[in-house]
Formats: sequence, structure tokens, C-alpha cells
Amino acid sequence: MNDKIPIFPLPLVVLPGEKIPLHIFEEKYKKMIEYCLKNDKKFGIVNTKNNDSLIFGCTVSIEKVYSEDQSTGEYDIIVAGEERFIVKSYNHSKSFKEAYVTIWEDSDIFHDSNSLQKTNALFYEVLLKLGETTQISQFEAPKSSYEICSMLDINLNAKKILLKSQSENDRLILLRRLLKKAIIKLDQSKGGYLQSVEHIAAQYEA
Repeated sequence: MNDKIPIFPLPLVVLPGEKIPLHIFEEKYKKMIEYCLKNDKKFGIVNTKNNDSLIFGCTVSIEKVYSEDQSTGEYDIIVAGEERFIVKSYNHSKSFKEAYVTIWEDSDIFHDSNSLQKTNALFYEVLLKLGETTQISQFEAPKSSYEICSMLDINLNAKKILLKSQSENDRLILLRRLLKKAIIKLDQSKGGYLQSVEHIAAQYEA
């Protein structure tokens, strides 16, 4: 990918495979969504708090339009993360921001299947400690770090690292650190207040 895409700056990070809801109310972004829906286009989300020299982001596709307010033109949508990218330059010819981007690929070719199995084991342990045994039987073992990430609400700092990482093995190592901390926290709770699995990883810094 080396193309021009609409850009939506937000104070969040989206990872491949992740699905998030968005409420679109600003005029320029309403026009951006109209453009994407009409032309079957993706747009990119970049973090507004990014202080790096390189601007990283993730393309998203519009999976569902929940509502469209005819009087205001506002949208409630669900988007799904797809490909990571780096912004090369911006284009301001339209009412909404666009950018020329290039895909951000992994540099390591070798993927350690044993590392993935270890990470999945920790993820299942978190589910078991939460009493979420029914969830385990409902899905196959995750096949990548980003698939595991899509099932957790991970804090912003960790997500920035995961987005920029060019190594699947490094991402799995980071996830194991987060999951181990979640397990320690659950053990300390001694069966008391349990949080949903979607928010367990959110409390811990990378």
C-alpha cells in the first residue's frame, strides 16, 4: 500500500483486527464518512498524542452503520482495524484531512509457534480465573498477537508499542507480560471483585 487515504486523528490507537465504535459528529468527519461509504473506501486512524518523528496508524473499514441522524448527519458506526501504516505526507485539498501512506510490515520472517502457545495458555488462564469457561469453548485458539489483542482492552502505551513493533515474537512477549500481571492481580483478589476480561489488561503499563 502506497496510497492516499482519508485520515481521522483520535486520542486512541487501533490495532489490526480490533473493532471499535465511533460517533461521528464533526462536519468534516461526517463528510469523510459519507465519502468512504459512497466510494467503499477505508480511512486511517492516527493517534493525536503521537510525539514520534514517524506517524503510525491503522486503516479501518466501516463494518456497520448503526444509525444515521437525518437531521444532523451524524453517524454511529463500527470500524475494524486492518493494515498498519506510516504517514509520508499530508494532503489538505479536501474538507477532511488525507495522507499519503505506506504499509508498515513486520521485519522478522520467523514466527515462533511455541511463543504463541505460551501466550494463549496465559490468556486462557486469565479466562479460567474469571470463570469465563464458556468463552474458551466458543472460539478457536488465537493465531496471532493481534487476534489476542482484539479480545482485550489494552492500555494506550502498550498499544502504541504493539502498533509500531515489526516483530510478532516481540508482540507476544509483551502480551505475556500483561497477562502475567493480570493473573497476579486476580490471584490477589482471592475470588472477590472480578472485572470482565475485556478490561483486565487495561490497568497495566507495558
